[in-house]
Amino acid sequence: MVDRLALGRALGEAGPAHDALGADEQLWTAWAADPLVLLPAGLLALLYARGLRRWRNGRAGAHRWWQTACFTLGLATLVLALVSPLDRLAEHHFSAHMVQHLLLIAVSVPLLLLGAPTTPVLRGLPRWARRLAARPLAPHGRASVVWRALTQPLVTLVVSTAVLVAWHLVPGWYDAAVRHDGIHALEHAMFVGTALLFWWNVIDPRPLHAPLGYLGRMAYVLVAGTAQSVVAAMIALADHILYPVYAEARPIFDISPHADQELGGLIMWIPGQALNLAVLAVLFGVWAVRSEQTQREAERRAEGGATPPATPALD
Repeated sequence: MVDRLALGRALGEAGPAHDALGADEQLWTAWAADPLVLLPAGLLALLYARGLRRWRNGRAGAHRWWQTACFTLGLATLVLALVSPLDRLAEHHFSAHMVQHLLLIAVSVPLLLLGAPTTPVLRGLPRWARRLAARPLAPHGRASVVWRALTQPLVTLVVSTAVLVAWHLVPGWYDAAVRHDGIHALEHAMFVGTALLFWWNVIDPRPLHAPLGYLGRMAYVLVAGTAQSVVAAMIALADHILYPVYAEARPIFDISPHADQELGGLIMWIPGQALNLAVLAVLFGVWAVRSEQTQREAERRAEGGATPPATPALD
């Protein structure tokens, strides 16, 4: 078995953490103007806003104000998680990195999907780009076929869990992400990408439709939350340092590397499960309301069938 400390040193030969905080630098001013984050986020916001303005014939009324608010808040959370001082702090403390990942996976992505961005973003594209996207995005287009395969509930559960386990428990992977810009960007891209696949089955953003009913979605969230809890428990309860990079990093706060690792595992465990429980409660509430509405509609139809139809009024 490859020694993890030796692997960490080998991966770290290029230098220290990729954007660590300098000894004389103030944390609260350590913002990063990362164009790889700001430019795509700005373009996405522009397309979304432009698409809403171009939604004509009164059909934009189907897009409610709270959806726009959710999209805006989700995009802001994504940007802040990646360019705020939290990103720099994550190079020194594992617990800060867990907060960052929680914001990316469990806060920003669900909010973005609650914003139902598909139609506004497509309408925000130039006409030629929208025409290019129309064919592969059609119901039987190549992109739609691939998307349906990727978003099958079992596939998303397996892929999202595998990504979570690989980055946190495979020796050397997490240290490499902290030390190298490209690997760090790949890690975040994989987390955000699998989160999009996972939450799409829960939120079902219009006009797209997920294959799961509400009871199925509750089971889906419960299974994923259980897997996350197992990984979090393995981190929090480990009796040794899992990530040597943090043992070598200069601490910003007065906390030992092992205690910081325990705290990071607890952040993944407790707030992460609290969010999952909140999602389960919302899904249950929506299921109960819609079941009651369906029952009332069935009762109205039954009552209507038992009575003679009313004579239509004459003009």
